[in-house]
Amino acid sequence: MEFQPDTFTILILVVMGTAAVVAYSRTKKHNARMQTHGVRVQGVVVRNKIQWGRITTVRPIVRFVTQEGQTIEALAAHGVASAIPGYSEGATVTVVYDRENPAEFEITHASRRYS
Repeated sequence: MEFQPDTFTILILVVMGTAAVVAYSRTKKHNARMQTHGVRVQGVVVRNKIQWGRITTVRPIVRFVTQEGQTIEALAAHGVASAIPGYSEGATVTVVYDRENPAEFEITHASRRYS
């Protein structure tokens, strides 16, 4: 019994591969921009948010104060989501945020993580 892929299967694989390359490229571009133009400050994990769905994920909600004095409390939407909390509540984290849109940030370091 030999596997003979049909045109539809090949098309689906090409589309999925292209989507993966585009997603990787966007993530790499975003990370490079944040590292070169982002502002680093300390923040704290105030709680973890569970997002229920076909795949359940947990992401931290972080509070930090920008260099301009604006308090931001937002979901850490960038980075890898997991099924269990990656950061404990109260953990001190270093964030890099976009000066023009401080709610767009990523965690670069944490004082303590769940193991």
